[in-house]
Parts: sequence; structure tokens; C-alpha cells
Amino acid sequence: MTRKHSIIVGGTKGVGRALAVLFATGGQHVTAVGRTPGEFPEVESGRIEGFVGNAEEPEALLAALRQQVERRGQLSSLVFLQRYRGTGDPWAGEMAVALTATKTLIEGLAPHFAADGNRSVCLVTSNAGALVARNQSLGYHTSKAALRQMARYYAVKYGPQGVRVNVVAPSAFVKPESAAFYDGHPELRAVYEKATPLGRMGTAKEVAQAVAFLCGPDAAFITGQELVVDGGLSLMMQDALAREAAGIA
Repeated sequence: MTRKHSIIVGGTKGVGRALAVLFATGGQHVTAVGRTPGEFPEVESGRIEGFVGNAEEPEALLAALRQQVERRGQLSSLVFLQRYRGTGDPWAGEMAVALTATKTLIEGLAPHFAADGNRSVCLVTSNAGALVARNQSLGYHTSKAALRQMARYYAVKYGPQGVRVNVVAPSAFVKPESAAFYDGHPELRAVYEKATPLGRMGTAKEVAQAVAFLCGPDAAFITGQELVVDGGLSLMMQDALAREAAGIA
């Protein structure tokens, strides 16, 4: 049987790191791409390989990842979590990192999926693909919305090859990198908890588990879909949220 090898672009921190650990503890070999190699001390040595890559140079990254496939095995899953973190024009940066890089890598690595077994692509976006956050740029919102349609397009294009393509769209959640922020702003966390039907914020691991499900055999007949991971927050009417915030029954 083909050895499972997954590539996670944006896989050294946050949800990407949590997903790399999930995949690896389940027996997969993982190439975790990031701006830094990352550390995974809780995983068996050699199971996860931190890989430094720049999504702003997608052709060079594609060439390097093809070499990884030759060395570590054909693909089982390809997951994208990267976002633009540069200081240049945010529109150009978001389009390049979120869209051009994703397109280049999906199309360039599609021939390198394993010939058998489960094969999947997952794009991790955010609720900014449907809603507006005043503290985020237009490019961020546009790229997140575009990724949803990109997933549908590739689900149709690569379906005959047996490759599934889906989206996970989380709301705000707590990850190791943001835990101190929320601990320092308990009033903000309390608002999230009050507004969310499940009464709490999610975690990076829970978002990663949703990705792992869509990439796994239990989702073998699911493609072109978006899984919202927000504890039910998006179900709430704006009027109800405004009344709760104002303390009006």
C-alpha cells in the first residue's frame, strides 16, 4: 500500500501545526511548509519534516515540493493555510500568497497524488469569506471568498482523478500564538462565549480535526463543500446579538 504523505502549506504554527501532529500521530508522513521550520517534539522523530518555503515565490516552492514528493512519497493530502504577512501592498500580497500560490501548487502537484487510497485537498479560509471584519484588508476578504469558488472549481476538475477538494471556514478561535492575547482580554473572550451558541471559543486542534475529517476516508464522498467551524456563531441573527450586547432581553 502507498505510504501516506501529506503536505501542509502553513503547517508550522496554529491550525497547521495541530494538523501536522494529528496526521503524524495517525501514521502519515508530513511535510509542514512555513516561513520557519517549526518544532514538533511530541511526534516521533522523522514523521514530520519542517520545510522552509516562500508562498510569494510559488514556482520555486512548487519545484521544491516536487522534490519532497519524490523523496517522501506520493501525496495523500494537500492542505493550505497560508496567508500574506508581508509589509507591501496588501492587495497584491493577498492575491499572490492566497490565490496564485494555491493555484500553482494544486495544479502543479495534482499529478503527484497517489494512484490509490484517499486523496484530498483542503483550503482553510475564514468567515471573512462571507462576512466583513473592519480590521482586515479588502485583499484578505476577497482572497477568502475566492478560495471557496476555487475549491468548487477544482472539485469538478479533479473529481475524475479521485481527488476531493473542500473548504474549512473557522471563526475566531484560540491557538497557542493567541492564547496570551485572550488571557489578557477576558472581556473580549466573554463576549465571544456569550454570542456563541456552544458557549465557548474553539481551539486550533478542533479546527484541525475538521480538516482531518474532510481529508480522511470517512469523507470519501464529500467534495466541493465548505465546513463552517464556529460553534454556531454564524447562526445568530444580528438583531439578537445586538440585543445581547446591549443587555436588552
